[in-house]
Amino acid sequence: MSSSGFSSSSTAEKVTQGIDGTGLTAIVTGTTHGIGIETTRVLALRGVHVITGARDVTAAKDVKEAILKEIPTAKVEAMELDLSSLASVRNFASEFISSGLPLNILINNAGISAFPFTLSKDNIELQFATNHLGHFLLTNLLLDTMKKTASESNKEGRIINVSSEGHKYTYPEGILFDKINDESSYQKWHAYGQSKLANILHAKELARHLKENGINITANSLHPGAIITNIYKPELSGPVPTDLMNILGNYVLKTGQQGAATTCYLALHPQVRGISGDYSIYNEITYGKENETTLTKTKNIMWRPFSRKGSSAFSSFSTAEQVTEGIDGTGLTAIVTGAASGIGVETTRVLALRGVHVIMGVRNMIAAEDVKEAIIKEIPTAKVDAMELDLSSMASVRKFASNFVSSGLPLNILINNAGIFATPFTLSEDMIELQFATNYLGHFLLTNLLLDTMKKTTQESKKQGRIVNISSILHQLTYRGAILFEKINDPSSYHKWLAYGQSKLANILHANELARRLKEDGVDITANSLHPGAIVTNIFRHTSVMAGVVNTLGRVVFKNVQQGAATTCYVALHPKVREISGEYFSNCNILTANSLGRDIDLAKKLWDFSSNLIK
Repeated sequence: MSSSGFSSSSTAEKVTQGIDGTGLTAIVTGTTHGIGIETTRVLALRGVHVITGARDVTAAKDVKEAILKEIPTAKVEAMELDLSSLASVRNFASEFISSGLPLNILINNAGISAFPFTLSKDNIELQFATNHLGHFLLTNLLLDTMKKTASESNKEGRIINVSSEGHKYTYPEGILFDKINDESSYQKWHAYGQSKLANILHAKELARHLKENGINITANSLHPGAIITNIYKPELSGPVPTDLMNILGNYVLKTGQQGAATTCYLALHPQVRGISGDYSIYNEITYGKENETTLTKTKNIMWRPFSRKGSSAFSSFSTAEQVTEGIDGTGLTAIVTGAASGIGVETTRVLALRGVHVIMGVRNMIAAEDVKEAIIKEIPTAKVDAMELDLSSMASVRKFASNFVSSGLPLNILINNAGIFATPFTLSEDMIELQFATNYLGHFLLTNLLLDTMKKTTQESKKQGRIVNISSILHQLTYRGAILFEKINDPSSYHKWLAYGQSKLANILHANELARRLKEDGVDITANSLHPGAIVTNIFRHTSVMAGVVNTLGRVVFKNVQQGAATTCYVALHPKVREISGEYFSNCNILTANSLGRDIDLAKKLWDFSSNLIK
């Protein structure tokens, strides 16, 4: 729990439990979907008279009827408000003031995300107009009513701007004051970040003005959490990012009930009285601090619902060092592909720390030597070597395997870790789509070429061999046909996100079919696949949007590299995984892959298809 007594799993009902809002009046913008609906419902549940400002009045009235059906005593009214139109904002404010109603709480919630460049009716860039400027004008127009209400009621007024951690992902200049409406400078995600930064700055400056003038009204901003709402519009952002959000939502995103919690907390809770000009995350005021302690605390709060330890006794918080503590890997030899960056580096380091002789298979030998030197500097007894390997080139894979076999080294562990993500359509030197070639086919060939060495090592050492394929939860996000066997190299069928999902599904199917074959042959080698977790690494380097989003949210939402390498090291070394084969792991525990990932016939078909490709 945070200092507020609540966490990221707390709901809006929970954070307002026992609070009586009778006699208070609130305006909530953007109330026909997502957290706007839940904010309205919970405020009404607590006795607040809620005025909803929405573009779609019909939808707003449907929301009102649903709330009244659940809470017959609720006081909810719907009024038309289009934040992108300054005329609509003025009309809404005028009608509200004319009603003679008081105003205790103003929640500037409505928002749009990542629109293509569009100008509003007032010729202002649409995200800036909707997310910030409309709310800025609305607040100014209603401020006198809020002042009067605060003075007459002797109750503190509260203004709340719903911002986002995406405010960090704005333009390098912060806000493009001289180029707000310049299409040539426009980038839809930066423009979203710019508008969310403006929400925070607006609240801070307003808080300063109110305090200077001795007015009993606070102004704060907040990040509601990463939530699935229709702010991510597939017709504008494209279908895959929306599907991606929905897939990740099962693991790291909040429900609408949890997403509305911080808004309702700031709007009603006595703990927030007198606090103004601050930014809140997960029901905790951060006081503008962005130090590592705050970020770590926030991240741990968010992940707590997902951090339960499974049968392995480890969780998403566990690091690679923790899951291998006390394990002696002396005498074992491992190959780790993609070992010059991200979780490949940490996997190599921790295996070496446990006494394993690690061969790094890498494209960039200079980077690999730097990694090797850093590991040896930390662990003088470490045995680490680097060999050149480009998984997208079948010739490079064959050369690597030949050189390794010629070295006479044993091979106990093969970790197929290297990968690329969401690249534009490209053919490898073997005329194979690049993500399929790099993420999957290169590893398929490498495994086949090294299998005899692994069998020999297993037989001579009497130690079980282990093959570990790094897949992803995004194996679910593949083409409708699962794997486009007939169109692998067809640019007209290509979608970079779906192609990534296809390659990650192939990693799982490969491990499953390999496990079946090894078991049939009575070979003491296991083959498993895993999802390492959502981690900030340079795998996102080929997609600027995801790189920005991931690096912005990553410090709060995603795992660090030490945690990201944990499942790999667990499956590679832990005694509990002995005899387990053909399974899919996440957070060091067995997880069920989707139906495609468990399709035996599909796995066999992929094996035969791949065998033909590498001939």
